[in-house]
Amino acid sequence: MSKFEKMTPQTNTLDASVDDVLRALRAPDGDGLSLAQIQSLLAGLVRAYASLRENDKDLAAFPNDSDVSATEVAIAATGLLEAADMAAFELGMWQTLKN
Repeated sequence: MSKFEKMTPQTNTLDASVDDVLRALRAPDGDGLSLAQIQSLLAGLVRAYASLRENDKDLAAFPNDSDVSATEVAIAATGLLEAADMAAFELGMWQTLKN
């Protein structure tokens, strides 16, 4: 268990909910989550990850056994930057200021 996880009576319910969401994300088009649901999840996940990352600079974005490709990361990062009206250059500048 990581230092960010807390065992609570709700843990099993949350685990089941996460499994349900992951199954829905993997479902063929039309059988899974709606675009609005995916966007809401992404917004919440970005906020949660950013908060955790502020406290632990070495926190990996994905689990060790993840098969997320570099192409998928680039596509998602581009969408996130566009949504924030931010250019890759600005991200590079921000990263040098944070170090």
